[in-house]
This record gives sequence, C-alpha cells and structure tokens, in this order.
Amino acid sequence: MIEECQDKICYLTQERDYARTHQKIVEIPVEKPVLYEKCEACNRTAYQNAKAKYETQKERLAGQYKAKTVMFQTTLFLLAWYSLTTTLFQAVQSDMFLVDCKSFFNDLASFIQTFVGWTIDAGHSAAQISTKIPTAFIAGMVYWLLLILIVGICMAGTGMLAILIEIKVIELYKKNCWDVITLLMILTSAAVIIYFGEVIKKALSINLLFFWLILQGIYLTIRRYISQDTD
Repeated sequence: MIEECQDKICYLTQERDYARTHQKIVEIPVEKPVLYEKCEACNRTAYQNAKAKYETQKERLAGQYKAKTVMFQTTLFLLAWYSLTTTLFQAVQSDMFLVDCKSFFNDLASFIQTFVGWTIDAGHSAAQISTKIPTAFIAGMVYWLLLILIVGICMAGTGMLAILIEIKVIELYKKNCWDVITLLMILTSAAVIIYFGEVIKKALSINLLFFWLILQGIYLTIRRYISQDTD
C-alpha cells in the first residue's frame, strides 16, 4: 500500500509538470498589458484544475502513507517486543546461560577490582616521594595529595576512555547499522546462543555472553566495511 501511494503521488506530479509546461502562449499586439481573459477551453484553466486535483490527491495519499507507516512501525515494535521478551524468558530458564552471565560479570568485577588495586599501589609508590620531606605534617599532606591525585587521574582517565569508546560504538551503530536488520541480528544471535548454548560450549568452550559480544563486534565491522564500499 505504501508503494502504491508513492506511485500515485509520482504519477500526479508528472501530470502537474506536464500541464505546467504545456500552457498556451498567446501574443496580444497591444502596447500596454491587459488582464488575462479566462475561457473554458483555455489551457490555463486546465492547468489550474490539474493542480487542484493534484493537491487534493496528494494530501489524501500523504495521509494514507502516514497511516500505513505508523501501522508498520507499530507492528514492527510489537514483533520486536514479543521476540525480546520470549528470548529473555528462555534465557532465564537456561541454566548454562545464567551461569555464563554470572561468570562474565564476576570476571568483570574482578578485573575492575584488580585495576583499582593496581592504581592504588601506583599511587602509594608515587607518594613515597613525600618521605624525603623532613617535616612529618607536610610529608603526610604531600603523601595523601599525591595518592588522591594519581588515583583520581587514573580512575577519571579510565572512565573517560570507557565513555568515549561507548559513544564511538553508538555512533558507528547509528551511522552504519541502525535498522531492522541489526535488530533481527541481535535477537537471532541471542536466541541461537540461548537455545544452542550446550552445543556451542562443547565446540568452543567459551563464555556465551562474551561470545555474543564478539558476534556483535564482527557484525558491526562487516556492516561498516559494506557501508564504506557503498559510499
């Protein structure tokens, strides 16, 4: 229906352009301009009628197109919502997937904890410069200032780097693959990993959630490569 409305709008546009470019030109041999005398057989009248018909049908077809677009988007949203909820419910019932999710987030938390420990140790090492100050009070202030400064810089820098990476990934998604195909790929890959988790674990011995993230990265790289070739 949407394509039919677009074809009708295109046809009416061609009729309007034809009527506009095929008007009757009349030369009046007088020295001063006179008002246009309208007649029933005049092409100008035909043009006005064609224009009015075009505008009326264009508004009607534009309304139909908008209604069909809203219906299509609503249907797509409902299907996506149904697929997402079904996949999530199945994920909750999959013991292997839940175990891998817990393991993934536990490893992530352990990495963050280790990184924070390294940062604090680096701050302590750098703050040892304060031991060369003879005054104990000033040495203590310098120690804590250096420790807070170094730890703060490391943590803030890491946080900003993570935010920049996230923003870059979102920009790449919006630029190259922000469409229905991406939604289908995300849901399909998640469903495959959840339903066939045991088979994947036997073949690859990899964390399922981490494997899903790898698939998204591969998909984003392929879509970006295709988009560059198209441009």
